[in-house]
Amino acid sequence: MTQKFPFDHFLKLDSLNELQSANRKAQIPASPVIVEQTLKTLNIGTPKISPEFSIDELKTITEALLDHIKSLINANKYHAYFANTLTVSAISQNTVEFVVTTSFIKKMVETHYIETIKQALMEILGKEYQVDIQVLGSAKPMISNDESILNSIKSTKKVETVKSSTFFIQDLAPTKDDLFKAVDSQVLEHLSSTVSAQIDTNKTFSNFIIGPSNNIANALAMAVAKDPGKTYPALYVYGNSGLGKTHLVHAIANSIQNSRPSIRICMTSANKFMNEMIQAIRDQKFTEFRQKYVEKTDVLIIDDIHELKNRTGTQDQFFHIFNELMEKGKQLVFTSDKPPKEIDGIEDRIRTRLSSALPVEIQQPDLETRIAILKKKAIEKDIYLSDEVVTLIAKCVKSNIRELEGCLIKLGAVTSILKVDIDLEVAKEHLNLSDELENQKHITIESITKTVSTFFKIPIGDIRGKAKTKEVALPRQVAMYLINKLIKPTLKENGHYFGGRDHSTVLHAINTIRDRIKVEMLLAQQVLDIEKQL
Repeated sequence: MTQKFPFDHFLKLDSLNELQSANRKAQIPASPVIVEQTLKTLNIGTPKISPEFSIDELKTITEALLDHIKSLINANKYHAYFANTLTVSAISQNTVEFVVTTSFIKKMVETHYIETIKQALMEILGKEYQVDIQVLGSAKPMISNDESILNSIKSTKKVETVKSSTFFIQDLAPTKDDLFKAVDSQVLEHLSSTVSAQIDTNKTFSNFIIGPSNNIANALAMAVAKDPGKTYPALYVYGNSGLGKTHLVHAIANSIQNSRPSIRICMTSANKFMNEMIQAIRDQKFTEFRQKYVEKTDVLIIDDIHELKNRTGTQDQFFHIFNELMEKGKQLVFTSDKPPKEIDGIEDRIRTRLSSALPVEIQQPDLETRIAILKKKAIEKDIYLSDEVVTLIAKCVKSNIRELEGCLIKLGAVTSILKVDIDLEVAKEHLNLSDELENQKHITIESITKTVSTFFKIPIGDIRGKAKTKEVALPRQVAMYLINKLIKPTLKENGHYFGGRDHSTVLHAINTIRDRIKVEMLLAQQVLDIEKQL
């Protein structure tokens, strides 16, 4: 749904007070123009105008605040949740009250952007305020799909008489475009979720899906959690966005909290670390800031450490905190989208410190792992998908786990809003996956074996032949494993291609490679590289 409801097409009104009364009863979200006009007419109730501030002052504060928020968040999210939707309605000694146009926006802002607003208020007004957000014309929050923004367009016909004036809300039914926008809004809500400084108890080792792309990172993370500060005093997990780095560091924190609750854990991000330091300097509380990180922390976890780039002052403090925690035998864990040597804008001494940590990369999940992730997430979100739909998504969406979850969220919204069952054609239509699937390479037993042969530099005839030397046996087992994984022929068909070997030999090869890639980083990387070439 668009946030600007087209009142001009449907309403005849004699006064803004009548519109305000009608909106409370009809639960219709007002447009930004109506918000501003309503604020000018209200002096009691919700929202109220602060008597200490004039309308012009509140408008100026709103404009300055929105300009600052715009510099802090993604442009698309700013226009979706702030531009022409959020207004300062009152300011008291310790609280700034806001009014927004819909319950959906209130939910999104309260869930994801309260700290952003507080930070902007600090910059604009020079002190810390609490934030109170209300919906214009409604005090009832959106708590279910039945109370979503779709309610504002459900077929309805109301007649309200105030004094001698009457206005009509004509019969409205949600259009196909409206429904599709409502589906997209749920996907946007999922994608706009931000990393919290609080430990997420839902992210644990038990629900982390392990595959060749992340098994080494998972093993090292578990070792850190088991004996923090001892086995691997500094761990550096890197990889592209959405591959599970944040899940792993939260899993470390949860494991330590459960097994050794006396250990003090500090989880933050490079951005929040910088903002906290700036605030401490401004409030002349820098001693307390250093005590928090040096004297009151046993495990320091910093997400997105690459965001320290070009922050000279913050890098200087991080350098000293890093050194002191290492000297005291504390545990350090970092995540980044790239290895230390590839981060631009950091000092050599910072690069050296980060490089001293044990590096481990999380790569894009392979097909088998993506299928397992989709099935587990579908169960968690109570979304039924057939195996063919799961396989379709897994084959087409290869970039990251967050994108896989986005597909699930969208299909779940399609089911609840459009009232359709998800089959292969529905999934193709709403996820735009058909073209990608049709353009995929045709993988065969021959093409897999040839790729393995080229990678290991072993003649394809030797791999298919009777030789049993170590140099030939490993590539043959890898080929059998990948054939089984990607094509899934019978064991007999698999073995027939390799000189007529029986099914027990093929099964042994498959199990051997599957077990070894869970513990051998080099082999896991080799298998992953071969699969990428197919």
